[in-house]
Amino acid sequence: MSNDSAQETTGASRLDAETTFAPRQQALDQLRSYLAMLVDVIDQHPEASMERDEAQWRLEELVDELARTPPSPPRVQSRWLRLVPVLREVRPDVPIAILTQLLNRAVGNL
Repeated sequence: MSNDSAQETTGASRLDAETTFAPRQQALDQLRSYLAMLVDVIDQHPEASMERDEAQWRLEELVDELARTPPSPPRVQSRWLRLVPVLREVRPDVPIAILTQLLNRAVGNL
C-alpha cells in the first residue's frame, strides 16, 4: 500500500469521526448568534422580575457553555432544560421548539 493511500484512509476515518462526534458548525454558529441577541433582548425586558433575572443568568450560562470549543452536550442539555421554563415565562414569543431542534443539530441529541 502506498503512502498516499494510507493518508487517504486515515483522512476519511478522521472525517467520519468529526462528522459523527463534533458539533455541526453552521448550526452552532447560528445558535450562538441568536442566543447572544436574546441575552440583550431579555436584558432590556421592561419588567424587572425574579423570572427575568433567572432567565438572564441561565441564558448567559448557556451562551458561555456554547462558546467553549467544543461545547459539552450534557452541560448544554442541562442548561437548556433549566432555561426553558423561565424563558417561556419571560418571553413566550421565543420559538422553544425550533431552538431545541437547532441545539440538537449543533451539539447532538437533547
